[in-house]
Amino acid sequence: MKWLKFILIPIIMATLLPTLTMAEEKIYIYIGGPGKNKIPVALPKPVSSSKASVEFFEVLKNDLELSGWVEIVDPKTYIEPPNVGIRPGNFRYQDWEITGAAGLAKTKFEIKDNNIRSEVWVYDVAGRKKIGAKAFSAKPERLRTLAHKAANEIIVQLTGKNAPFNTRFAYIGSQTGNKELYIMDFDGENKMRITRNGKINIKPSWNRNGDKISFTSYLNGNPDLYIADLSKGKISRLSARRGVNIGASWSPTNLDIILTLAPNGNSDIYKINAQTGRIIQRLTKSYGIDTAPVYSPDGSKIAYVSERSGGAQIYIMDADGSNHKRLTFQGSQNTDPDFSPDGSTLAFVSRDQNFDIFTSTSTVLDSAGSPKTRAITKILHGALTGITSPFRLPEPGHRIFGYLQRMVFTKPN
Repeated sequence: MKWLKFILIPIIMATLLPTLTMAEEKIYIYIGGPGKNKIPVALPKPVSSSKASVEFFEVLKNDLELSGWVEIVDPKTYIEPPNVGIRPGNFRYQDWEITGAAGLAKTKFEIKDNNIRSEVWVYDVAGRKKIGAKAFSAKPERLRTLAHKAANEIIVQLTGKNAPFNTRFAYIGSQTGNKELYIMDFDGENKMRITRNGKINIKPSWNRNGDKISFTSYLNGNPDLYIADLSKGKISRLSARRGVNIGASWSPTNLDIILTLAPNGNSDIYKINAQTGRIIQRLTKSYGIDTAPVYSPDGSKIAYVSERSGGAQIYIMDADGSNHKRLTFQGSQNTDPDFSPDGSTLAFVSRDQNFDIFTSTSTVLDSAGSPKTRAITKILHGALTGITSPFRLPEPGHRIFGYLQRMVFTKPN
């Protein structure tokens, strides 16, 4: 068996700087969603004497521009000289008011004791007050990760929402001629190949801690379920039952996995132990194919695809296998559901002349357990090429909604 051994060691550390007192109330400049009424933010270059600060600033700026939350104010309007202090009292708010900025993000970057360190201070320009601050440190080789952390902190301070900058994507690539498992950073950097078996590997799924990935591999001829442990650099086979072992989704506790098995020829959804692979429960028993299960964020519900009513439709059930409800009633092929972070919305792929990405609010149930609404919204169009399934990022609050011409689309919440 030829697998790549790999070790990933978390080494980013965060330190809270002087923040709000107990009597102060946390106020955010902007409350809303990305892509709507972007907040103008001034982002001067870091206070630093290190050449490495150039790359740090490029990554930081790129993250913020990709976020959809903010619009970087044109640096040509900045009148403050370089390397002016970042803490309250070190600079003049009026120098930033004339730029039209609503927010100000000041950073410091330094190399000290064989570590790189950054401070992030975020200010409300119009209110002339500090919103929040934090410091981060890392080994020099993790400079990009440090910048992602800093960018995320700026978004958190401005909006109260987490950003996906420090997340990683698990994906299947065929650069070598085989479908191998890879991971990469949010911005497409630091690509790492996980499998080297020369076989077909598909359907990666992160656990909730972001340190393990389940996937299906045809290494031994049968679609078996494997687990890649990123912290230990090991890959092991978890389920090798006759027929398919595919479409895994981790529970919030990481103690069990739901997936599609077909030991008797018919595809149904099962719950298995995430450590031993032992079957805990068979969750569906219909004559049609049941597949693509996914846990809700709180683990109380499971969405899945079933052909029991003719054509692939989205269903939802309680985590114990009871209370099955059909959610989609239009289209003949609705597949690959996934929940929003608050569990109120599903993203799924549907065939509407082309394969497109939709969201549905129909996961909101009334007191009788029936869907309240079925508001369906198309969010991505697959006219150019086929779109694959939406899937979960390892950090809560963000999703990948699909691929189009090999470009990864993200939709932060």
